[in-house]
Amino acid sequence: MIRSGIITYIIIVLACLSPNMATSVHAQNWIYRYTHIGNQKFHKGQTDKAEQYYLRLLKEAPNNSRAMFNLADAYLAKGDVKGADSLYNKVTQIETNPQVRSMAWHNRGYISQRAALQSREQEQQLLRTAIEQYKQALRLEPHSDRTRYNLALCQKQLKESTNNKQQNKQQQKQQQQQKNKQNEQQQQQQQKNNSNKQQDKQQTEQYMNLARQAERRALEKLKQHQPRQRSKDKNW
Repeated sequence: MIRSGIITYIIIVLACLSPNMATSVHAQNWIYRYTHIGNQKFHKGQTDKAEQYYLRLLKEAPNNSRAMFNLADAYLAKGDVKGADSLYNKVTQIETNPQVRSMAWHNRGYISQRAALQSREQEQQLLRTAIEQYKQALRLEPHSDRTRYNLALCQKQLKESTNNKQQNKQQQKQQQQQKNKQNEQQQQQQQKNNSNKQQDKQQTEQYMNLARQAERRALEKLKQHQPRQRSKDKNW
């Protein structure tokens, strides 16, 4: 599977206000202020500082889904993938704005898709998860070109991964068959060698038996032709 040259998109949303925020002017002011400062820090690449402002905001307004989304963006920028995915998941559950929910699903799909590129063992499972997450995003925002692009790319990756896996299985099967054939040939050769050795042993024993029989016959003939002692005709 080709793992280079793949371009995917993550949607970063640094929203300011949410419909479920406090309605008082004072509350809106400090929420806007914290969010605005956090967003500025984030855009400057100061993710640690941005994270601090988003956390302070969530401490005062725990159900502020936009602050969750922004904090998830900060986590993702820092490489805290699990933390980011957990927050995006919460946003999909409590956010009422379909567009924001769609973006949260998109980013979850992006996380799963990127994780698939780093794990051959779980690659197909992660790609299937990403596909479902992108589909959730498209249900909420059908006209998102970025999500549609990532979905198509993800489906292509899954197809390639499946084909590669089938090819690998076929190659492994052929290699195993070849190995079995070689083992069978070796066993046959070993049996042939053992048979030859047995035949050689039997032939050697036959030769030895023939030699012993020939030796016995020779000894018997020698006994029959032993020199005779001459008797005295007279006593002297």
